[in-house]
Amino acid sequence: MGVYTDSNYTFYSFLREPNGEFATFGGPGQCDTNGSQGCYGSELTNINFLGLSVGNYVDASANLVGHGLIRNPDGTVTTFDVPGAGTGQNQGTLCPFCSAGLNQWGAIAGTYIDANSVQHGFVRGPDGKFTSFDAPGAGTAMFQGTGCPSDCSTSINDFGAILGTYIDANNVLHGYLRHPKGNIVTVDPAGSTLTWSTDLNDFDAITGYYTDASGVWHSFLAVPCNQGCSEDDGAATRVSPATTANRANPPFNRALNPKPRLTPWNRSVGVQPSK
Repeated sequence: MGVYTDSNYTFYSFLREPNGEFATFGGPGQCDTNGSQGCYGSELTNINFLGLSVGNYVDASANLVGHGLIRNPDGTVTTFDVPGAGTGQNQGTLCPFCSAGLNQWGAIAGTYIDANSVQHGFVRGPDGKFTSFDAPGAGTAMFQGTGCPSDCSTSINDFGAILGTYIDANNVLHGYLRHPKGNIVTVDPAGSTLTWSTDLNDFDAITGYYTDASGVWHSFLAVPCNQGCSEDDGAATRVSPATTANRANPPFNRALNPKPRLTPWNRSVGVQPSK
């Protein structure tokens, strides 16, 4: 699944079935011009084991408002909007080229942009209920907050832990890791001046990339030391509360996944109908 452009450079979603057949579609009422005019159409960004996929689209209104997009395994398409999402210019739910998180239970995590153009994080449960959140230290001015206005990913694992990126009051990017119960810590590798967190698995290992003071790009892997690494293991970057604002939210200390999952996710866990 993913996104493609047609001969007019309009963006549409696609899904390739295991038999090689393609399903192509757009969001209902999506814009049909192209990126040079601010229209980024629709895109699918994640799919789970059961064939539920999630993405976003931009509507055809003058404000080009974003909306969440879900394709169910039976091919039906539904949309969603986070409560509090703005309807002004380039506001709304999710954002262009922002990969939404999706787990095997059908929970979705991502970013929405409010009426002041400030980003916030959200998680949508399989029952369609929303919870919004803000990372400690996230800025509150335009184009700041929890998430990015474009090109940032959010990940959610099967235990409900969420990994993403936030922008502080100085427009500096940091990673964040949110416990299922709501505590949030900053993810900043040593030497980072800008951090983008990208993915999280059920063993709590996280990945991302960052730039250092010389402007050099690096990738990183953070592995919980309670799952096989020593405290002084130089091969893994440890996660710690990197700012004063996060000291009230201690490291998770085995709270995400007390017992590593040793078997693949190879059984149906059920997905409630999307709302």
